[in-house]
Amino acid sequence: MQFLNRADELELLDRRLRGDSAELLVIYGRRRVGKTELLTHFADGTRALFVEATDTVRQEQLHDLTDELARVSGDELLKSQPLTSWEAALAAIARFVGDQRTLVVFDEFQLLAQQAPELESVLSRWWRTTGRTLPLVLVLAGSEISFFEDEVLAGRLYGRRTGQLKVEPFLARDAALFHPGYTAEDRVRTYSVCGGIPYYLARFTDDRPLGEHLLTEVFERGGLLHDEAELMLRQSIGDPANHTAVLRAIAHGHNRNSTMSARTGLEPAHITKLLGTLERLGLVESQRPVTASPRSKKVTYRICDQFLRFHYRFVEAARSQLRTNALAAAYVQDTVLPQLDHHTSGVWEDVCREHVLLNSPEVSSVGRWWGPVPTGRDRRTTEREIDIVGVDGDNNTRVLGMCKWTTSAVDFAELNLLDSLIPFVDRVVDQPRRVLCSRAGFTDRLVRHAAGDPTLSLVTPADIYA
Repeated sequence: MQFLNRADELELLDRRLRGDSAELLVIYGRRRVGKTELLTHFADGTRALFVEATDTVRQEQLHDLTDELARVSGDELLKSQPLTSWEAALAAIARFVGDQRTLVVFDEFQLLAQQAPELESVLSRWWRTTGRTLPLVLVLAGSEISFFEDEVLAGRLYGRRTGQLKVEPFLARDAALFHPGYTAEDRVRTYSVCGGIPYYLARFTDDRPLGEHLLTEVFERGGLLHDEAELMLRQSIGDPANHTAVLRAIAHGHNRNSTMSARTGLEPAHITKLLGTLERLGLVESQRPVTASPRSKKVTYRICDQFLRFHYRFVEAARSQLRTNALAAAYVQDTVLPQLDHHTSGVWEDVCREHVLLNSPEVSSVGRWWGPVPTGRDRRTTEREIDIVGVDGDNNTRVLGMCKWTTSAVDFAELNLLDSLIPFVDRVVDQPRRVLCSRAGFTDRLVRHAAGDPTLSLVTPADIYA
């Protein structure tokens, strides 16, 4: 796979490798995000021992480590006498490092720790007595987010690590590096399918139309990504049937505990536990109005990962229609492509919020706002929403905006709607900046108006990738 971007991550690793101190780095992130590619790319041309753990028993893992250490060191003794304990393995690694600056990577470290519960204690003790005295950069990497945050970063290695890096999916603008020949609109659509996951994006090259990639990679039964969602869940959850039901419910718009319970038939308390697991895995996140207190009960849930959002909306619910390639082609043509822009509209909001955050030094976070707004009839209210709300470090609202993913150019109606809702948002500063984001651009008269209004910005897909 072509290696793209990750400039900040590579700079961090390179700085640590060029330093004089021993380093114990924890690098983690969800599956398929590109951790192994990043570390493999970084290790290229470096004196390194790269151990990629497998899900097997402890002795086999130590045999694999022995074989790799013997290969890179040329130690004939190791070839004839495999290592039988982690104490012996770490002593052998210390001999290999010697007095030369060396990178040592334990990839999928959680698999080693599962088979050897004593490993973290052994490693902590070895680092205190030996490792920190060596010209060594030791990297513990893996994809079980909850394990790394709870057991490694906050566990036995809390006082030993010298740095950590959570590898995140690509931003929307960086994801487009995989298909530079696509139009700006198709880049957004592709992001709505693949999100920022390099493993998925690499399959959606610009040598073929997006619709063809959807058919061959996602909907045909032989496609690489056809069963990806289920396989990914099963790597983290033994029996994911109920978790799958919750993900399907969210993907179809049931984003509150009560509505998920009604759709799935699962008890609300059980739904809460399932959501907690999905949140720890980084697949689902809870949302509140960005101006609300963290204790606010205005909670909704959404699938963080765009690919899972797409999969559980279009793939999982249509298994019976994907039995043959011909049926899959008809389903993509008749159902998926006509509904793709509706699906993309929600992701367009994510893309625009990201754009505002990256281009607004005055704000520290960007989210949504929703709340009751008077209808003008008696004391009746209706719930309304603002797509983009940016707040500063003191929770003052500084940027507000709306997003449209339609075929019609946006006119003053959208600006007037935004202005009518602003008074109901908490702690809005005087003359906040307003942003309108539109797939189809803006009318000439709105463009002329914006040119004379420094508080108003107009954003199109082309601006996202400029």
